[in-house]
Amino acid sequence: MKRELASKFSMEELQEFLEGDLHPSQADPVFKEKLRADLWELVQARYGKPPKEPSDLE
Repeated sequence: MKRELASKFSMEELQEFLEGDLHPSQADPVFKEKLRADLWELVQARYGKPPKEPSDLE
């Protein structure tokens, strides 16, 4: 199965994909904060605890 998957992509495509790791990008701070809050809410909901800010745990 790995060989089948690997045969679908050229070395050039693989290199282009991996080059993305060499160029750090900055996410929009508003997006990052919303994502952090949404993920924290999901974690809290999963464990049945009332939502708290991560800073409250320190």
